[in-house]
Amino acid sequence: MDMNLLAMDSPLMRFFARVGDIILLNLIFVVTSLPMVTIGASLSALYAVAMKLVRGEEPSVWKEYLKAWKGNFKTATLCWLIMTAAAGLLVLDFRLAGAFAGAAYTAVRLVLAMALGIWMLIFLYLFPYIARFENTVFHSIKNALLLNGAHLPSSLMMLGISLGFLVLTFYTSETFVIGTVLWTFAGFALMAWVQSFLLCRVFANYEK
Repeated sequence: MDMNLLAMDSPLMRFFARVGDIILLNLIFVVTSLPMVTIGASLSALYAVAMKLVRGEEPSVWKEYLKAWKGNFKTATLCWLIMTAAAGLLVLDFRLAGAFAGAAYTAVRLVLAMALGIWMLIFLYLFPYIARFENTVFHSIKNALLLNGAHLPSSLMMLGISLGFLVLTFYTSETFVIGTVLWTFAGFALMAWVQSFLLCRVFANYEK
C-alpha cells in the first residue's frame, strides 16, 4: 500500500476527515433540535459550520456549532416560530379551501400554492442568512426573500437539492427506512454542505 495515501494531508484522509465532520455535525444538529422550538437556532448553526467547511476554514465542528447556536439563538428562534406559524396557517387554509367549489376553489388553491412557494423560497435562505449576517428578524426574512429574486438560478438549484433529498427518502417504504437512518447520521449536514457551495457564492456578493 502506498503510504502517501495514509498521510494526514492526502486526498483520501481529507475525504475521511470531511465525512467525519459531516457525521459529527449532523448528530449535534439532531440532538440540539429535539426540543423542536430550538430548530431555528440549530439550522443557523448547521449552515454556519457547513459554510465554513466549504470555504476551507477547517473549524472545530463542536465549538463553532455551539458558538453559532448561542449567538443566533434569539433571532433564529423567533424566525423559526414565525415560519412555523405561517406554515400552520397555510395548512389550515388548504383544508378550508375545500369549502369552495368550481372556479373559486381553483383560484383559492392557486393563491395558496403561490404563498407556499414563497414560504419555501424564504425558508431556503433564512437560516443560512442568519448564520452569515447580523440583522433584525424582519430584515432577515425580507432579505431572504430578496435574495431569491436576485439569485433565482441558485435558489432553484437549492430547492431542487432539498426536494431531491425528500423525494428519494419517501420514494418507497424501503427508501424511507434507509433514508431515516441516513437523515439521523448524515442527511441534514450533507444537504447543508452541498447547498453551502451555492450559498457561499451568493453571500460573497454582499460580504464586502
